[in-house]
Amino acid sequence: MRMKGKALKIAVKSMPVRAIWTLLAVGVLALGLVGCGTEVPGTATRVQSDASELDVGNYHTKPRTIGNAKSDKQARAREAQRLADYVALPYEADPSYVEDVWSLRSHIVLNRKTLGNLVINDTFDEVAKDLTAGWVNAWSTGGAPEDKRRTLNVAVLMFPDAQTAMTVGPTLEHDDFTYNRDNQPVPITKHANTTAHWRPDISSIGSWTVHDRYVIFIKVVDDTSVPDLFALTSQVERMLDVQVPLLDKFHPTPANELAHIPLDPPGLLGRTIPSNPEQPLRGEPDGLYEGRGMLSLLNSKPTTMGTLEKGEVDLVAFGDAAVFRSKTAKGAEALWQEWQPSQNLAAKKMVEAPSGLGEHTECYADLVGSGDQQTVSMNICVFQIDRYIVQAFGKQLQDLHQKVSAQFALLTSV
Repeated sequence: MRMKGKALKIAVKSMPVRAIWTLLAVGVLALGLVGCGTEVPGTATRVQSDASELDVGNYHTKPRTIGNAKSDKQARAREAQRLADYVALPYEADPSYVEDVWSLRSHIVLNRKTLGNLVINDTFDEVAKDLTAGWVNAWSTGGAPEDKRRTLNVAVLMFPDAQTAMTVGPTLEHDDFTYNRDNQPVPITKHANTTAHWRPDISSIGSWTVHDRYVIFIKVVDDTSVPDLFALTSQVERMLDVQVPLLDKFHPTPANELAHIPLDPPGLLGRTIPSNPEQPLRGEPDGLYEGRGMLSLLNSKPTTMGTLEKGEVDLVAFGDAAVFRSKTAKGAEALWQEWQPSQNLAAKKMVEAPSGLGEHTECYADLVGSGDQQTVSMNICVFQIDRYIVQAFGKQLQDLHQKVSAQFALLTSV
């Protein structure tokens, strides 16, 4: 099979990123239940702030105008972020998938680079030269590092039209199939235009499905049992049962508009502190997500699905802070009650919060280790104002206070 037996594990070099993503995952999975593309009529009532009264350090406090894409790569990356909200998460097909194993790698697929650890295909960039954008997710059954697990990878590649996709999909499958002489074709008849293969002595399967302008790649690796073709094909079919209908709901940007696609139509990204280009938090550029895409960027747990329904979250902007927007102030207040750090002090030590941000502002130190060996891995602040919940983190508490104060000013600026 022309694929590696296990998804590549990327070592997380620092606790800071993992700490904030773990916090964010407390409830964000419920966003998958919120309708993507929801538009809320009217204008949010903002509490106006005076930035001169806040300690914002060198952080900017005036909203930016992001505008449209300025390059082909930027345009395609933004389209991939839009597509992400319609790429299924493996646990939607099988709740036994409980751990996101894609880690901090970029989920955006613009060429072979992102999928290189899944599809060892020297011809990918040539065959998929007309690729518009793509997105990949990968989850496993979890457990201790030494435990055996089952992993499901799903990637959606979008092309300009169905005819192109119909040519690309079978060609990519053919190149995978012919890589190893022990590969055998596997019939998957439940979903049209699906080709797959496996090796009888290896407990894994790879499949390619063409659906309209999309090519769906699924790879299942099961280290928990002996090779079982029926079990493997069932996993593919269940994933396609979820993925195919989602793509029918997505509305791609028209080809003649893609080059200048708006990067921030609602203006929330312009009111979010941008990531430090020298120390980016994610593999993806700063951006907006309305559904599943945001879940892919967090250290999420499927058991938290449903937590944010009462939070009425309809949009999240990722920059150097994460800004969650609710449909109503009431929804944001409900979310604050769920996330208020002082209500759950496990592995937390409350620390001073910046002044001038209102009573719904708390900060804590995330602790690692146990007993006398506990140390602070990161400081994290959470605040709620109007329809927004913000979470941000920093090693230095003073810098974090300044960052959070600047983010408050951005959201309350006229």
